[in-house]
Amino acid sequence: MRKRANGTTMLAAALLSGTLVATPLAAQSTDTTTHWSLFGGSAPVDDGGLTYIAHNVELGGSADFRLGRFPLPLRASLTFSQMQPRYGLSSALKFGTLSFDAVGHPLPKVLGAKLYLLGGLGVGTRAAYTESGLVPMNGDLTEFQTVARTRARQSWAFVEGGTGLELGHAFIQWKLQIPVASNGYVRAPV
Repeated sequence: MRKRANGTTMLAAALLSGTLVATPLAAQSTDTTTHWSLFGGSAPVDDGGLTYIAHNVELGGSADFRLGRFPLPLRASLTFSQMQPRYGLSSALKFGTLSFDAVGHPLPKVLGAKLYLLGGLGVGTRAAYTESGLVPMNGDLTEFQTVARTRARQSWAFVEGGTGLELGHAFIQWKLQIPVASNGYVRAPV
């Protein structure tokens, strides 16, 4: 069973989008050059109350660009992540996401660091995986056998919002991805 986003999460998403809309245009970067980056980090996943934290990794790339007269820089990101098996899984969970975000800079650069907010849309997919479990043998509740089940690939759409800090040519960011109009995973890659 998957949990739907609660009111607090929806309020936070609304505040983030409102902040991006109200961001002063003077604080936005005037650079029109396309920038790209390769990155890696951790990607905790909440799957029905079981949070996968240890041994999780996310790798990807992004490109920042401008679109016509749209006032904010845009960022396209392609990521791949893997969660090591835990809680009855016999194979790792593997994810792939593609997202497009508007990036707003609400404050000018201070001491070489610049805060940014981002929000956008994306699609995600989880590869097929195998899970193992115990089932009673011949209806007897005293003897059990281990069975493996294969779960099919799953894809979904999501909205995301987050914040980050640019430090020279490097950045650190946190995003919250919430599935919309589909069953999916709530993810919070750092």
